[in-house]
Amino acid sequence: MRHLIAALALTVTPALLAGPTLADDTATSGMIADRGLTATAQALADQPASPDRDMALSAVTFLGAVQSAYQARWRIGATEPLVPLPLLGATLPANSDPQPMSSDFVNVMMTDLSQAMQDSRDHLPKEEAALVLDLDDLWLDVDGDGQRSPAEDLGQLAGLPLPEGPRVIRFDRADAEWLRAYTHLIQAVTKLVLAFDPEPALADRLALQQKLDEQFAQPPGQMARAPSMQMQAQAFGPIIDRIAVVLQTLRHQPTPALTRDARNHLRQMVVANREFWRLVALEGDNDREWIPNDGQQAALGFDLPQGTGPQWMALLDQMDQALQGKMLIPFWRFAPGHGIDLSKWLQDPQPVEIADWVQGTAALPYARPGLTVGGDSWDGFVQMFGGRAGLYMLLLN
Repeated sequence: MRHLIAALALTVTPALLAGPTLADDTATSGMIADRGLTATAQALADQPASPDRDMALSAVTFLGAVQSAYQARWRIGATEPLVPLPLLGATLPANSDPQPMSSDFVNVMMTDLSQAMQDSRDHLPKEEAALVLDLDDLWLDVDGDGQRSPAEDLGQLAGLPLPEGPRVIRFDRADAEWLRAYTHLIQAVTKLVLAFDPEPALADRLALQQKLDEQFAQPPGQMARAPSMQMQAQAFGPIIDRIAVVLQTLRHQPTPALTRDARNHLRQMVVANREFWRLVALEGDNDREWIPNDGQQAALGFDLPQGTGPQWMALLDQMDQALQGKMLIPFWRFAPGHGIDLSKWLQDPQPVEIADWVQGTAALPYARPGLTVGGDSWDGFVQMFGGRAGLYMLLLN
């Protein structure tokens, strides 16, 4: 989730009151800097509801969910990137005294994260609102000690350099839809992970580790004549474990209700994105913008080419068509005019055997003739952003 946090890192603000009167809120940012996300969330929850309060509480709830997931990883010493998924792919500060991991670790994390995304959406206002955030104020209490360290700065956790000069962003009504879209995206990922249920594969991995610990706790004895490969095991074992857990998990029968939930969240992400770009296009100001329209400038200094909104929406429209089964996913071995019906798999999913999908036999139950997703929109986006296309995809969500 490093790049997602990098996108979010371009997301939050200054000032300092303890119980602010929220109107174009500039106080929440300073509260985060001084007191942390948990105390800030409680202070906001204790205030009367208002559009500005609601926007601040939504943003703090969202960031608090990231913090909670990082704390869960830190407690078990999982501080190196695990797999390239939200919250599992960032490097965290080291923990010298980790707790044992349980087999339901990922399931609990994803369940909690899913609920936090729903909570964040529930707070989002539909009215005009504003939240001003200074990136230098933002930190995540990864080790849970209530004290800020340099390694816990949001910019440090993102792993990317922050721009020089002011890093202040004013989030407005349009940006609330950007956050709404991101909550749906993350919740879709959680539903897919839970659909495949990694707990049995993690239980097998823990059982293997226990046996290995028992072996190495014993003296080598007379039979240990072969050269030791312990160094290689220490270097490559964790990587092999992660790959094995992913492959074994994908072989599970997915839960259809959860894959259907994931599809619904992805479609809602597209809806929120459309509303975001509609509202952005109507803006006439140029006040510390997060993602600007063609007549504005980004507060963080990055450039968006003219026409970014329509180009991005063209990509998302094709994605939405694929989620509905109105367009098909091209497959490298299929003839032109044939593709994979993604909506059919999401409706009635089957286990994913990587080799069979690469070869094509696993794709056959979902193959049919029809209009396939074209490359024009993607090619246009890549031409627009060049080598930065992946990063801007995460930013635009």
